Amino acid sequence: MNFIRGMKIHTKAVAQITLSIAAVLVSISVHAQENVEGASSSQQDSSSQQPTQQAQQPAYQQYYTVNESATETIEVPAKKNVSGTFDLTKDFSPAQLAAKAKVIVINILKWVAHNEPLSVPQEKYIRKLHFGRWINDPMDDTCMNTRARVLVRDSEVDVTYKGTRQCTVESGKWLDPYANQEVTEAKGIQIDHLVPLKNAYLSGAWEWDYKTRCLYANYMYFKPHLVSAGGHENMSKSDSGPEKYLPPNEDYRCEYVRNWLAVKTIWKLKMNPDEVQAIADAFKQYKCKVQNFMMSKDGLAQQRDFIEANLNFCMINKR
Repeated sequence: MNFIRGMKIHTKAVAQITLSIAAVLVSISVHAQENVEGASSSQQDSSSQQPTQQAQQPAYQQYYTVNESATETIEVPAKKNVSGTFDLTKDFSPAQLAAKAKVIVINILKWVAHNEPLSVPQEKYIRKLHFGRWINDPMDDTCMNTRARVLVRDSEVDVTYKGTRQCTVESGKWLDPYANQEVTEAKGIQIDHLVPLKNAYLSGAWEWDYKTRCLYANYMYFKPHLVSAGGHENMSKSDSGPEKYLPPNEDYRCEYVRNWLAVKTIWKLKMNPDEVQAIADAFKQYKCKVQNFMMSKDGLAQQRDFIEANLNFCMINKR
């Protein structure tokens, strides 16, 4: 999936260390000791405990963020709506490349090292308490919640519903990108937060207010944020980052770490040293293309503007 072509109605999509990719890959140690950059994520937690105060020490004495100052100006076809990342060698024909426009992009492979501990939350992560539940969008004139809407969005055929109200999806045709397997029954699909809720919480979302976290849990404006994944793979992934989980479908791994970085960039989430090391290793091992890790500066601004404008989404829906 390309970031430009992969987004539908909700997707206008969205990237002082100036090292080459080769230098980045060489300079990241197992604990990412030099000036580098990166990202990570996934979800699943069923804890029902009450929050408790933890006398917890930071697990990492250093963390990373995407260097948003690492911008470049590139030329792309003027007729294209360049809102995300793209692969010039794959998306555009020679004829299309004749008419070009200049676009400012952020290289999300470049990171800033922060030589201070990665802060830890005082409250233990509890999904429903901190992120809420799937929400019904009052603007779409349906009784579907976020899960159902993602299933409809991602099905390759018209879906069928349970009952007559068209609230709950029963069947369709989904391609689980993690395992590269077709699924036709909705019960076999879980909606995965690419950067899991618990990972996001520990990466900085614990400092947000509830309404921001709830919007994150239900966010559909950036398509890769929520993934229709097979239940087995989503359970295998759980709340792991790239340092512990990569999809078994190796052809999808470049796209996976790219999308992971994009989500972390949009939401300004932090990355730990093991996470950035794993991303750098995957980039090198699977020969990912640098072009695909470019995010348009305007696209990133549009994502954040949308977030700001919709912070009351869950509050409107609260019952």
